[in-house]
Amino acid sequence: MGNLKHTGAALLALTGLLPAGDVWARQNIMIGELSIGYDFQDRNYKQGSTSVNSDSENTRNLFASPRVRLSSRDVSDLLEFTYAPTFTYDDIDSSHFVGHDLGLLAEKNINRNWLVRATDSYFKGEDPVADNERRGAAIIPGGVEPVTSIGAGPPADAPRELSDIDGRQRYWRNDFGLSTDYTYAQDSVVGVGYNFGVLRYDDNGVANNESDYDRHEGIGRLSYRFNAQWQAETEVSYVKGIYDEPSSSVLPSSSALNVANEDLEEYHGRIRANYSWRPHDVYFGEYSYAETVYEDESLNNSTIHEFTLGWNHDFSPRLRMTLSGGPSLVTFEEGDDETGYNAYAGLIYTFQQATLSASTSYGYEYDNFDGLQSGLSKTWRSELGYSYRFTPELEASFTAGYERSDYEQPGGITTAFDSDRLNYTRETYDAGLTVGYGFLRYYTLAASYRYADNSEPGDNYDEHRVLLTLTAAHEIFRW
Repeated sequence: MGNLKHTGAALLALTGLLPAGDVWARQNIMIGELSIGYDFQDRNYKQGSTSVNSDSENTRNLFASPRVRLSSRDVSDLLEFTYAPTFTYDDIDSSHFVGHDLGLLAEKNINRNWLVRATDSYFKGEDPVADNERRGAAIIPGGVEPVTSIGAGPPADAPRELSDIDGRQRYWRNDFGLSTDYTYAQDSVVGVGYNFGVLRYDDNGVANNESDYDRHEGIGRLSYRFNAQWQAETEVSYVKGIYDEPSSSVLPSSSALNVANEDLEEYHGRIRANYSWRPHDVYFGEYSYAETVYEDESLNNSTIHEFTLGWNHDFSPRLRMTLSGGPSLVTFEEGDDETGYNAYAGLIYTFQQATLSASTSYGYEYDNFDGLQSGLSKTWRSELGYSYRFTPELEASFTAGYERSDYEQPGGITTAFDSDRLNYTRETYDAGLTVGYGFLRYYTLAASYRYADNSEPGDNYDEHRVLLTLTAAHEIFRW
């Protein structure tokens, strides 16, 4: 029987159905998980809030979520898949809801230098905080993450995170990406990509800023290493956002305010030069361009120009730092231009059993696809993270953040309820603590607490959230 199996594989290789060198290289893994838990959230709106939400928004959910993870890896390709339904029971109003979370990753090396990659992420639920955490997680835990500069920020083709400012609302979204990269020389890559995102709220019949959309994005990138010291990279992208117009039923009958067409286009460009002065020091200069063009001529188009000089320094293999900054210019189709600056400072310190990260940044940015159509802002953001592993089974992590955004030219005005949001400031504080304990090889018990405080016109609140989860995970098959 064994000889027959080997002979069959050899015949497949000879007939070209299976590459000869890959006959025995494929590895397949199936992992099964089951999570049960309790999710408590208490949001209290402060005096003076005019939010469409209730004065006090509480959640007490019991949930169970089975998950399957599949991985099939070969020397030239990779396929990963995960799916988890979540069965939720709301203890406050005795209702139930079934959510879904699906992830897919497929990679194929056409040859040693040419890579094709496809991804898909689908989520149906009501909690954007959980959604944002899941979409950034690895499908198969324990994989090696690529090392990037700590000040680089998310890649241009990363899915856009949704804001949780308006609390829990049921929605579904899907983000699909297709890209290809060709390495034509050492540290020199040319690539193109396409992303398609969809956001749909189940109940969009309230007068707020939220809106369903389709998002199309095309990306092109090119990098080239001139020598051991100099390397350059550039990237351009085009985005088309198509928004659903709210029905007339959400508009006040007495409102004389017209609903704006919120469809828009974004243009992005970036060029950067890196100079490796020494093995532990890299200096860089960058120019970035971002423009938003609204289809409705009554909305003011704008463009962001940023010039940045920076320094990456490795004090040791455990301690890395990035500093950067420079002038910024914002031009408006109508109105005076605005000058400012951009800045970033960050470090990562890895101990034997702990990791410390800290960063602060300031600059202009667009956020047209966060579920709020926040538009153009000047944003100051600071973050702190610390994790410590007490034993191989016990680990704790702490996070804290502060963000202040000044919005001067937000996106469209959906209803009369938005007329006081032309110029406003949003200020957010948050802190979180998570403790996880693994036991009996397959089980993990985790407890998390998160505090958030949000201040903006008509929507001031503080929020407490507790999440308790027991997870059992087991490798079912490996072949």
